[in-house]
Amino acid sequence: MQIVNGFMQPRQKPAAVTASDPPLELAPTSALDQLGLLVQSRPPSADASLARFKQNVVPQLDAAYNFARFLSRDADAAQDIVQEAFLRAYRSFARYRGGDARAWIFTIVRNCYHSWLMDRRRKSRLEIDQHGDGDSQELIANISSHKDTPEAMLVRKAEAQTVRLILNAMPRPFREVLVLREIEDLSYHQISDITAVPIGTVMSRLSRARKAFGDAWRRETDTGG
Repeated sequence: MQIVNGFMQPRQKPAAVTASDPPLELAPTSALDQLGLLVQSRPPSADASLARFKQNVVPQLDAAYNFARFLSRDADAAQDIVQEAFLRAYRSFARYRGGDARAWIFTIVRNCYHSWLMDRRRKSRLEIDQHGDGDSQELIANISSHKDTPEAMLVRKAEAQTVRLILNAMPRPFREVLVLREIEDLSYHQISDITAVPIGTVMSRLSRARKAFGDAWRRETDTGG
């Protein structure tokens, strides 16, 4: 993913067609390519909308990637999820009425994550146990990659690696609410909107997640992990 002049740019396609060849239509190979084509083909009247998108939404790219990374526990998947989320965001930007752009894009990222999760579940069942009925979250956990460096948003924390490992081991609802509240510092109301659950549920889930995190942290520090 590359940002040029404040906007994400698609990968360049090789120019392999000569003047004598018939016209060749290349389908976009990724959500990022599609986003680039949408931007390039926009009418002049859409310049103001694009400027608003670059001003309000594009600065949330890093935070959106970090959120997707914590949800998916997979660096490559997070890239795909964020690309799809920004494509959807650009397509639906006409319905954006201002407010917290980060919460808005997080909602889209979360929806894209669930789409990725369903697709990964189907593939996992075919590749690992076509007739199995095990928990898809645990199935995905066994497939996910943890080879890249700790997230930039955890650099400021003293034991970033331990924090990441504990979060990755937690159930997704706990991991999600902890990231949104403790790392992204969103309000209960914003988290309720993003996760589509009542504020009371957010508060209860956060309380349980904090306790679970604290217990895991003590186990790690007591054993020198």
